[in-house]
Amino acid sequence: MSPYRPEEDFLAPPVSLTFEPAAPEPGQSVTLTARLTNTTEIVLGGTVLYLAVGGAGQASSHLGKMAPGTSVTRTWKARLPDDAEGVVPFLAHALFDVHEDGSDCTRATSSLKLPYRSLASAFDNAAISSDDATTTADMDASRSSLSAEALAAAGLTPGASVTYGGTAFIWPDTEPGARDNVVSSGQTVRLSGTGTRLAFLGTCTWGTGKGPGKVVYADGTEQDFSVDVPDWYAADASAAVVLPYRNVPAGQDNNPVSLYTFGVGLEDKELRSVVLPKVSDGLTSGVPALHIFAMTVA
Repeated sequence: MSPYRPEEDFLAPPVSLTFEPAAPEPGQSVTLTARLTNTTEIVLGGTVLYLAVGGAGQASSHLGKMAPGTSVTRTWKARLPDDAEGVVPFLAHALFDVHEDGSDCTRATSSLKLPYRSLASAFDNAAISSDDATTTADMDASRSSLSAEALAAAGLTPGASVTYGGTAFIWPDTEPGARDNVVSSGQTVRLSGTGTRLAFLGTCTWGTGKGPGKVVYADGTEQDFSVDVPDWYAADASAAVVLPYRNVPAGQDNNPVSLYTFGVGLEDKELRSVVLPKVSDGLTSGVPALHIFAMTVA
């Protein structure tokens, strides 16, 4: 067996991580399986393998010495919290000694995507700032944002009920600088009720937002749909709301910006959830992103 030589590169041994079942529900148990293989040419000493499930706790296994070429597999069962939602991270993390005065580590991560309990639970972006604190929000990854004062003048105050085209929406009940919208990236949101239309209130940054979404009914059937939402930076004739300016770090940019309503017709069935349109993988400067502030079944 070769000694550890600090002057040479040390490639940490790999650890793999899987979990089952593939689609658990909140409150259900999941089993994590991790496999650590010593692919180095030295003995790993004092090896400890940690497994963690989001906020559900952590387990550890003391593996001791691992000779070159050996593998160890460990499993751990953990119960997801009853209120688990969104992205639940899983982690396998191994620590080991490589010589008497030094240690190293290796890790693997995976994640489970659970439905959010509401649209507000999925909020991941702050798009609204006050006119006297314009840098508290960033709607387009360039530090531009909607003005809380301009929104209020249009009737969009925190928690307000507003109606556009015969459809009523509840504007986010948030303060300027707080998360107030979802950057639509294929998140699943629970939604119950029946109606003829699923409607959204939102807008796009960095161009037109196009992408597929899905309605899931209580009977297990699914309905695909797609969106095509214009960019915010204009006084668009099709807009539900046009604001006279937007906030930027230097103050106000006196170019109008627009919010839109859009949606999909529904079948006469009870709803279970909606998969938000996959327009982007998050907020990136120069990449079209769809921001959803409200949705309703009408």
